[in-house]
Amino acid sequence: MEPFYPKYTAQILSILRSNPHNLAEEQGARITVDHTVSRFAFLYEKIRNVVDYKDEHLIRKAAISRILKRQLMLESNPDLIADRLVKELIGARYLANGILDEAIINKVSLPIKKYLALSKVKAGPEKHLNWMRGLIAVEIEEILVDASEEKALITFLYERLLPVVRVRGLDLSETELHLQVYIACYRALIKADSDMLGYKLLRAYLPEWMHPQEWLENPRPIAERLVALERRIKLRLRHPLSQKFLRIVKPWAVSLGILRDVLKEKPEEIEELLMKPEDLAIKIARKAEERYKRAKTKLRRGTVRAIIYLFLTKMLVALLVEVPLEWLWYEDINRLALAVNLLFPPALMFLVGLLIKVPGQANTQKLKDGVKKLLDEEPIVVGEIRAPKQRTGTKRFWFTITYAATFLLSFGLIYSILRAIDFTGISIVIFIFFLCIVSFFGFRLRMTAREVVVVEGRQRTWSVLADFLSLPILRAGQWLSRGISRFNVFVFIFDFLFEAPFKIFLTVLEEWFSFMREKKDELQ
Repeated sequence: MEPFYPKYTAQILSILRSNPHNLAEEQGARITVDHTVSRFAFLYEKIRNVVDYKDEHLIRKAAISRILKRQLMLESNPDLIADRLVKELIGARYLANGILDEAIINKVSLPIKKYLALSKVKAGPEKHLNWMRGLIAVEIEEILVDASEEKALITFLYERLLPVVRVRGLDLSETELHLQVYIACYRALIKADSDMLGYKLLRAYLPEWMHPQEWLENPRPIAERLVALERRIKLRLRHPLSQKFLRIVKPWAVSLGILRDVLKEKPEEIEELLMKPEDLAIKIARKAEERYKRAKTKLRRGTVRAIIYLFLTKMLVALLVEVPLEWLWYEDINRLALAVNLLFPPALMFLVGLLIKVPGQANTQKLKDGVKKLLDEEPIVVGEIRAPKQRTGTKRFWFTITYAATFLLSFGLIYSILRAIDFTGISIVIFIFFLCIVSFFGFRLRMTAREVVVVEGRQRTWSVLADFLSLPILRAGQWLSRGISRFNVFVFIFDFLFEAPFKIFLTVLEEWFSFMREKKDELQ
């Protein structure tokens, strides 16, 4: 096997051997949280993350956003907010204890100052402030957690793919093409969400954002520009071809991620492996198998979390509604319907998790080929992006009618079956509600399990039929999940009735332990 192209191996070597900024190396006092307090805080976060389901790689950012929102309601001093935020993150074990220098508080307070200054202008509605707070959470996470290696790998992937990506059927500007490839690389390699990508675009569209000293005294012009930028950024992220860009970038991103994992396993052997393609291919195959096993474990864990989440936040509330309403309207309770609605959601979720399969040898071979092509001198060959066909008004009308008919067919079939076994109207509504929510969660879990899959599956007749019948259910589940997540009773209880006093108690407890240590030191 021929050696890799020296230019690309040198780039990878430089990225993986670079010394990221280590916040622990800064001189100064370290931020510490009492271990007893940390245990309480960690346990609380574990429980709360069950009732507010988030993908694992987004949990820390979500915690920053949630803590930030609460602290902004209780306090107006950015330095104090930053201090409490960092200590809460350390206590909950999102950050290491006793590692960060106290100087990091000043860095974290700067984005908070920007938010406070801009929010006072009131240039946009509450929804705009929520969007802005999400970007601030991303900025704070970047301050606290070094991501220079990920950024460098994204740049490498972007530069390798950009020259060969082609769009057919749509006159896409060069700037838009570059932007969509860049966004797809971020989404594929680190699974960036809208807040992360929005922050990247904000920095590109508004360079002044990184120089707040120039506008903090007069934030109105920046605040007004931000309102317009929000719409522009969201349009870029919702581009009609964004999923097609992601689809052609993903195989290369997975291959690059596997390469990074292999090379970082033994840093002292990086240069040697990059000079021996045969040995590297063997290690890539082994690492791929490890990733498959990890994906299976993650799938099982995600299934359990989803079942608990569904039970606590959806099923329990719905059942508390079903029993009294049926008794009120029908003066009877259908025990069969109640049992089905009680057992069906977790059983379906378990079955979905059980049926999801991990990749095989064909996928592993494609990963090895992907790594080789990324490091070879020859240009990469990617699939062509085709714009959706422009349909005439008549054709679009009939397709819309047919699509609507699939909803009637799917839900009509379910309704008929349930009526045949004497389900009441209330029981049917709750059953369909559960079915849609669980199906959508199962679909998301399947997507999680397919993070390392780069082989396209074959379309079979039964899968086409299944898609035809399940698509309306999945679409309804997506809509319900987004809508109901805003009215999560348990999240409301945690955030507004429990979290604030509990965290105040932990803060007082931390200060008490500190006071006791001081008194103990006086005895020596």
